[in-house]
Amino acid sequence: MKIKDGDFKELVDTLFATQESEFNHIYEQEKIERFKTLCKDKKLIILGTGYYLKVLPKFLKLTYGVDIYGVYDWVAEEQSGEGILVGSEDYKYLDLKKYNKFKANLISKEEFYSDPANTVIFLNSETFPEVPVRLYENGFKDIYHMRCLASGFLTREIFDKKTTGLEMYDINEINHSFTTPEIARIVTLYNLLEDEKSREIFKAMIKFKLTEDYYYTAYSRELSGEQYFDKEIISLKDDEVFVDCGGYNGDTIAEFLEASNGKFKYIYSYEPDDENFKILSEFVSKLPQEIKEKITPIKAGVHHENATFYMQGEGLGATLSAEISEQKIDVAAISDAINHIPTFIKMDVQTFETYALLGAMDDIISHKPKLAVCIYHKFSDLWDIPLLLKLWIPDCELFMRHYECTQEETVIYALPEAK
Repeated sequence: MKIKDGDFKELVDTLFATQESEFNHIYEQEKIERFKTLCKDKKLIILGTGYYLKVLPKFLKLTYGVDIYGVYDWVAEEQSGEGILVGSEDYKYLDLKKYNKFKANLISKEEFYSDPANTVIFLNSETFPEVPVRLYENGFKDIYHMRCLASGFLTREIFDKKTTGLEMYDINEINHSFTTPEIARIVTLYNLLEDEKSREIFKAMIKFKLTEDYYYTAYSRELSGEQYFDKEIISLKDDEVFVDCGGYNGDTIAEFLEASNGKFKYIYSYEPDDENFKILSEFVSKLPQEIKEKITPIKAGVHHENATFYMQGEGLGATLSAEISEQKIDVAAISDAINHIPTFIKMDVQTFETYALLGAMDDIISHKPKLAVCIYHKFSDLWDIPLLLKLWIPDCELFMRHYECTQEETVIYALPEAK
């Protein structure tokens, strides 16, 4: 196996070394040196009180030689109703008994927000689906966390994926030992990606899997354009039949209408959640008559066959399972539920992407629509889903982009031609 790209060869060698439990690799070392260097020039603030805070300052000093500037209690924003972190998903997963167990001298909200460009954030939390995103969007670019630099403190339940509300997800695995078949698929996909930007993003996302360092995800985000409708990749036609799998509140429909200048043939939007579907339907109902008459919201999830599941969790992190809950959800195979030949399918369906693709397999193979599929909900989706699409459509072009500062929002575009 000859690999011309020296950076990728080093990455592949590192993946093979994990089979011998070599986790103190070059990317881990670079992450630590980057953190230490940043803390020399910027103030290090621990975000969140309680539980680990009693030992974190001493641990950071002894392990990395860095001193903390202060501690900020972000939960106070939630409780006061004032601040950029109010209403974040993270609060739902917070164990307040642990959080309030230990508090230190706190810095004020004014001081915390005074100079984000010269601040390094350390998240004192086991789960954090939304806080890093809000921080990044408000100028905090250097963000670290427990899994990244202090995983030894995490409770066993985190590794066993027993955290309430997140059980269905397998976004990343700390100290994963990559198997030879996994590495073979990674090397194969690297050589199939269409452009240099895709290859750079793919390498960065693999490095993230090795380090949990947001440096790589933020780098990938800065390389990418507009999610799903990136003009560098996607060219829309006036007769598009757009299938929106994961319609949420109508946000993707709004983006599609803007990208297409309102010119299209038809839109189908699947959304299984009761509250989201209500908002989606209201959004569609307020559109001009000539637009809304060409849109069908469908209250269902997407799957490889028509079936019934149950909603687990809520909001952006909701997913489906066979475990009975209060909210019963119907799912449908795309090819069985629409009356048009799809020309563009978008999928963000919370771990069900592969099932949904199987439900659209006949249309995908026969009609070769443009595809924009999220590949971050499961650990191996990053390479498994693109390779599956290439198997189904051998002449398609694969582009990879990433749209968030965290590990979420990685998308593979499969385009039969330069569309």
